[in-house]
Amino acid sequence: MISAAMPRWLVIMAAAATAMAWADDAGATEAVAGRYIPGLYAAPGAGIVPPVPGVYWGISNVYYHGKASTEVPIGDNAVAFGLEADMWTTALAAVYVPELHLPGNWTYAVQAVVPIGWTRAQATLGSLGTEQDVTGLGDVAISPLVFGWHNDALNTFFSASLTVTAPTGEWKNGDIAFIGLNYWTFTPAIGFTRLVPEYGLDLSAKFGIDINTKNEDTDYYSGAMAHLDLAVTKSLTENFSVGGLAGFLYQIEDDRGTFADTHDGFRGRSIAIGPFVKYKAKFGKATEIDFDLRWAHEVEVENRMKGNAVFFDISGKF
Repeated sequence: MISAAMPRWLVIMAAAATAMAWADDAGATEAVAGRYIPGLYAAPGAGIVPPVPGVYWGISNVYYHGKASTEVPIGDNAVAFGLEADMWTTALAAVYVPELHLPGNWTYAVQAVVPIGWTRAQATLGSLGTEQDVTGLGDVAISPLVFGWHNDALNTFFSASLTVTAPTGEWKNGDIAFIGLNYWTFTPAIGFTRLVPEYGLDLSAKFGIDINTKNEDTDYYSGAMAHLDLAVTKSLTENFSVGGLAGFLYQIEDDRGTFADTHDGFRGRSIAIGPFVKYKAKFGKATEIDFDLRWAHEVEVENRMKGNAVFFDISGKF
């Protein structure tokens, strides 16, 4: 275990990477909605679990606009055409690292994320056009198992976690605008970060699989989706960094339901790329807050919305 005297910048980087929001987005699956936006975890320090005990916090804001060029299953066997949506989520995240003194260079943490969202959507159902908007609580996510490892040189980090997302959000059968998804999701994930201080580089990656339960109200099962985020960051000054990101979504399991059975499993995929900037603000001698602004542009999609996402994250340590 690292002592509390470890570099302050590394502690805050860990907080920024770990206290990430869990946001719903357009993907394949029912209503082309899933729990992952390509680029969501593409940030410096994505493989770091804070090695110093304490409580870390994060506020993540996500805006997404997209449009589906394919038919979309909605509710009980309804089909929407021309679905277009704007989504905004603000999520509050907390990470608690207890003082356990695990053997080796291992760290254990728990995390909780509470999102509040707004969605406006429009589409054609049958022969009629419709537009809806909804605001409310999203699906709450808890990570009871978060483990991190680092080498003695503090330049290589690895993480493994399990996140459980509960169907607590605003959802109504047949609506085209919603905040929650009305089913549980279990997400095992691993992360990796390599720091190259002599060049001011951070090389980070995070891989996970979203495993869903069936939506009992619509009798629709959304197939499991794998996702990979990559980020390369270059420090220009002590406080300012720039970088590039890539996010990949690939559905590895067919959907199951009346619509999916007639559309070859309705598997989806997406690739997004974009830039980001990061600024570390110092307030006095003991307080640092990270500000992270990212843009992810989807360049190739199938059976999902195609659009753009903007992420603005703020994080620090109590």
